[in-house]
Amino acid sequence: MELIFTGLILGMVIGVTGIGGGMLTTPALTLLMGVPISTAVGTSLLFSAITKVFASAIYVYRGLVCVRLATLLALGSIPGAFAGSFSFHFLFDKFPGVASKVVPAFILFMIVASCCFSYYRMFTKNEKIRNFDIRSRPLLIPLIGFVVGFDIGFTSIGAGVIVASILLALCPMNPSRIIGTDIVHGFILSIFAGGIHFSLGGVDSSILLGLIQGGIIGVILGALVAPYLPQKPFRFALNSVILVIAFMFAGKIF
Repeated sequence: MELIFTGLILGMVIGVTGIGGGMLTTPALTLLMGVPISTAVGTSLLFSAITKVFASAIYVYRGLVCVRLATLLALGSIPGAFAGSFSFHFLFDKFPGVASKVVPAFILFMIVASCCFSYYRMFTKNEKIRNFDIRSRPLLIPLIGFVVGFDIGFTSIGAGVIVASILLALCPMNPSRIIGTDIVHGFILSIFAGGIHFSLGGVDSSILLGLIQGGIIGVILGALVAPYLPQKPFRFALNSVILVIAFMFAGKIF
């Protein structure tokens, strides 16, 4: 029941904001369930991929997805995810002692850095950031995708929070369309990276099944109500909660 409820909450967050597949799920599995980092990352990725199938369908049906932008991101993020996933398992196979410290530290760094960037993006008065449209630089988009892909393959964090933050800062689309584009790209990326972790034995199937039972319901509810929520206040509150989780995560690991 605890797994189903956790999946429900995480699914709702993913459906509303596109964030949570890795940034919330990996720390939640580690803190609440005592799942080792070596399996929490892969489990989080597949949970994200499966739940985002349903959210993607809703956002596409409503016309809230920029297909060209999601495709360009995926061109870079898929090879990046392969590189990140294999680097993750190489470290745990060859240097488990180092990996048990390096990977959590990297996850913590990405959480804090992403939240700080999100705060800056919400309150900046920098006109260059406000007016710049990343869609006018198509060669830059796959490069950003590769960095995000490597990050999510290595830590499970990135497809939601980093892409959403970049698009909100550098792409003048309404927030709901940005979230829809982010979720579709996140689904494509997570299914590749999660599949690699699964093939390498980095997924706990029993935990994944429990999360999915609540996650599917949660993500559908979240995607349905997302267009009606004030995104800026919600994201501010979400970032604050994520930072608290990050410090709890740090206290447990270090």
